[in-house]
Amino acid sequence: MFAQPRVKKSTLPPPKKRKAASAVEEVNFDFDQREDYLTGFHKRKQQRIKLAQEQAAKKEREEKIEIRKQVRDDRKREVEDHVNTVNKLLREAQAADSGDDQEIHGEDFEEWDGIEEKQPEVIDFEDEYIDEDRFTTVKVEAIAVTRDGFEKLHDNDDSEDEKKEEDEDSEKK
Repeated sequence: MFAQPRVKKSTLPPPKKRKAASAVEEVNFDFDQREDYLTGFHKRKQQRIKLAQEQAAKKEREEKIEIRKQVRDDRKREVEDHVNTVNKLLREAQAADSGDDQEIHGEDFEEWDGIEEKQPEVIDFEDEYIDEDRFTTVKVEAIAVTRDGFEKLHDNDDSEDEKKEEDEDSEKK
């Protein structure tokens, strides 16, 4: 008639099925190792800093080498581009010269003598100055500056006539 009551669970944890491994028999405490560990923080920190500096220096050297290599390559490329450009311009100039020659021979053109220079106005005069007991004569002549030095400028007609007369005189002698 009455039902059977349930079995009460124990409040204790369940028993272990395996036994734990045997405990360590003895722990030896070494004061020297403890001191090395405690005082080694600074040493290890300095070692990490030194290692990081070495790696940074190595990386910086490699970057400098890479930059130099890039600069060298850029310069080479610029020189090659410049040489190619100059060669191209020379080839075009030669082609244009040969093309111009064909055009000139094909049609009648006057020969070009260059840009005509203006003949400078010839300045040639004398002034006399009298100052107390001195008598001064100033002669002003126009000159031309050339590679050979200074040359007197005269009217072209006069100078050509003079040169012809001098040549004739020298031939007669």
